[in-house]
Amino acid sequence: MKSKILLLSFLTLFTIAINYAQSSASQAGIAVQGIARDANNTALTNKNISLTFELYYLNASSLEEPIYTTTVNVETDAFGIFSYIIDPTAINNSKFANNQAYLRIKKGAEIISNEIFKHVPYAIAANNGVPTGSIMPFIGTEAPAGWAICNGSELPSTATKLIAMVGNNAPDLRGMFLRGAGKNNVTGYTENVGPNLKSRQQDDNLAHTHAAGELAADDAGEHAHDVKIFGFSPSNLLSGSSRGIYTYSGTDKTLTSALSGEHNHKISGSTAETGTESRPVNYGVNYIIKL
Repeated sequence: MKSKILLLSFLTLFTIAINYAQSSASQAGIAVQGIARDANNTALTNKNISLTFELYYLNASSLEEPIYTTTVNVETDAFGIFSYIIDPTAINNSKFANNQAYLRIKKGAEIISNEIFKHVPYAIAANNGVPTGSIMPFIGTEAPAGWAICNGSELPSTATKLIAMVGNNAPDLRGMFLRGAGKNNVTGYTENVGPNLKSRQQDDNLAHTHAAGELAADDAGEHAHDVKIFGFSPSNLLSGSSRGIYTYSGTDKTLTSALSGEHNHKISGSTAETGTESRPVNYGVNYIIKL
């Protein structure tokens, strides 16, 4: 009975301490503090007490899913006060952010406290300052805790909020640029139409024309052509009023035409194709998304 009363005394004190501490859950851990007292309400000073801390949440079937468990010895001070920092590690941040968590404290097999987390929502998100679904560039190859690489891979089942946003897989943003969804109609600017939210927009070029520039055919050069006259010979050709009079001589003659002068020719067709896409200068990164 004495032990049971002692445990009940723990229950009251832990409830107060946990409600206060859970408002500051972060990568630094969850602070738990209390005063150990016996059945006579006397503080247990300078004692060593073994406690088990179990963090968990309930799944859709109301079954417990463990988050983190540890068993430690805590020391009370000269006033019977003890404190401990539970560090569930940053890898479990998404489980806190996406589920209602509980903290159960046991001494051996006996449950001292089993409390729902009364956390402030900002305290959970403040681990990295961004909400679930945020996307940012990342220079590493392995996503940090609480994030996933945007490469189309399956998301952890605990990331329920993100899964509700994008489905079971992270967006595949490899080789992609990000653009605001929808269209704008800012006065004075050409209307820009982006993709629908969570949709891909194919590449395109705005219809346009080009000035003639300097594209032209090579000069053909000044030249003349030979003209062969069959069976005639010129008589006074290119002289006086008899110009162009020919007499038949029975022999073939060859004349040379006048020079046509240098000139060029119009061109048709298209220039040679180069490249595989239209793109600005760019730098490769991985995109990551907040779980």
